[in-house]
Amino acid sequence: MVNKKSNRGSDYKIGILADDGLALVSISKERKMINVLKINSEAKIWIPKGLSWYRNLTLNNILKQEKKTDLVDDIFFYNFGYKADKLLHLKKVDDWKNVYWWKLMLFNNFLTKEEVLKNDVNLSEDFLDEIMIRDFAETKIIEEDLKLSVINTSEVSGLANFMAKRFERLGFSVIFIGNNSDNKIKNCQILYGDEVADTYSLFIINKIINCQKVKDEALNKNEIELYFDSSFSEMIEYPSYNNN
Repeated sequence: MVNKKSNRGSDYKIGILADDGLALVSISKERKMINVLKINSEAKIWIPKGLSWYRNLTLNNILKQEKKTDLVDDIFFYNFGYKADKLLHLKKVDDWKNVYWWKLMLFNNFLTKEEVLKNDVNLSEDFLDEIMIRDFAETKIIEEDLKLSVINTSEVSGLANFMAKRFERLGFSVIFIGNNSDNKIKNCQILYGDEVADTYSLFIINKIINCQKVKDEALNKNEIELYFDSSFSEMIEYPSYNNN
């Protein structure tokens, strides 16, 4: 089965969970770059939905022990602002090169750049803000250049800023961050303007937050508004992020 063109990004993104930890790999034909981000074995990674912080080296065992390997996708987004096209479960992080040897041969003229996150995720926000936007943001999202507003309708302080930063790392242009003070919208919703419905940007947002989508004629043709309610903040256990 072939995905619709609007459901495919310009870059190919790999998320790796191995016995020796996490890693991110982005292959960009537009930039002719292969970017790799490895995580120090002692750096702490946040597992959302109530599981708290764990050392990178122990992450795979913890997820298997708790039968929560399905949270890998969430771990990549909520820690790094990263949405993988393919998730790999490997013995060692570097084994991805054996799996994708054919891509490495196909793109052997690409420049490969490898970085290491040395500290805990919550102590590395400035580093991640720089490297994720520069090296791992999705080219197609950047080119579509939709204007994104992130609004927190819950009583959880800081949720809008937290989520906006993750979407910025994906490549979105966030133009407004705030709370829903007028109380017009209480549930989790994605409002979008004209010419947005078939974009890759909206496709990715829907995959990440899976809220009700509503076309809003009052919005400009390149605008999206995201409203996060209390049930969403409870689902990701956001307060535990600040309790490391």
